[in-house]
Amino acid sequence: MAIPLKYNVRSLLVRRVSTAMTASGIALVVAVFVIVMAMVAGIGATITDSGAPDNMVVVRRGATTETYSLMTLDQFNALRFLPAIRRDAAGNPLASPELPVQTLLQRTSGGSENIVFRGVLPVALKVHDQIHLIAGRMFRPGMNEIIIGKSLVGRYANCTLGAILRFGRGTWRVVGIFEAHGSSFESEIWGDIHSVQDEARRGAYYACARIKLAAGANVAALIQSIANDPRIDLQAQSEPEYYRDETIVTTQLRSLVMVVAVIMGIGAIFGAMNTMYAAVAARTVEIATLRALGFSPGAVMLSFLAESLVLALAACVIGVILALPMNGFSTTFANFVTFSTMAFSFRVSPAIIIEAFAFAALMGLLGGWLPARQAMRLTVVDALRNV
Repeated sequence: MAIPLKYNVRSLLVRRVSTAMTASGIALVVAVFVIVMAMVAGIGATITDSGAPDNMVVVRRGATTETYSLMTLDQFNALRFLPAIRRDAAGNPLASPELPVQTLLQRTSGGSENIVFRGVLPVALKVHDQIHLIAGRMFRPGMNEIIIGKSLVGRYANCTLGAILRFGRGTWRVVGIFEAHGSSFESEIWGDIHSVQDEARRGAYYACARIKLAAGANVAALIQSIANDPRIDLQAQSEPEYYRDETIVTTQLRSLVMVVAVIMGIGAIFGAMNTMYAAVAARTVEIATLRALGFSPGAVMLSFLAESLVLALAACVIGVILALPMNGFSTTFANFVTFSTMAFSFRVSPAIIIEAFAFAALMGLLGGWLPARQAMRLTVVDALRNV
């Protein structure tokens, strides 16, 4: 026969001070856990959302990112006419040569950060079809005009429609603002690739190419053709795979979060353990009465474990509520793979909340295990002797 749960709830309410202190410790651990995990999820989503499943990234052999790649005009011209590349209504291949470089922008709050300045042609908007202009117009080729991602607006100086930015030896006018479904492209500046080549002094070289696959294209055969064709001699991979490789940063952050959470969790476990030991010591008569009423040692142990678990889960609810205001909060992150800054938003997902409850339950069970065993081993005679 199990002891009613309301007995444990009433016991927690009677010991308000110790219960509140233990719950506060667990709630703070949970809040930190949820906030940092939301940050990791936001960074990861911003990076991975940049990739379209029907797009491929083509870079120099051995290049880990487009920043360290180099492609000649001849290589691109040989690449763009492969049959597996989709064409528009006019028959033009949807292949976008690109040249991402970095420029320093002044933050409105002070300081400066590296931002990607991507040189492209107008075809880029057809290849990157998740990108849409939300204000202004597309830049004109050959002109020092740029469009900027919406995450730059208000965060950096002169990042508004019609403003003038300085890059290289010249000045550039902002003629459009675009969105990209929250991806890292929203933290970039786009301008005419030939003008970017001149200002960056990169000659006639590109860094990479983005290509859109034709329906039913044999991806494996295309990758092989790009690698084996002596006119091309480049390497290709799908955009999701390319950006997945960049999420190594989030993997490392997640591991760090777990280490910190375990360290903080150990402190919360000891807090719960002290609370439950005090509960056992103060309730020897109650334990003796329960045993005298016919409740088994196992039922007593489960009752105290349930009490510790209820305390932890109630604290978890408070911790999650404390962390929820961070959901959607936007800030910046330095991507150490590309050495550029991108904006991201904290994402408190249902999966993170479930993980938080599992973590809190583990803290509650570990914190209540030893006190519950002590309560189970307490006999009626021993309990009454200590009165």
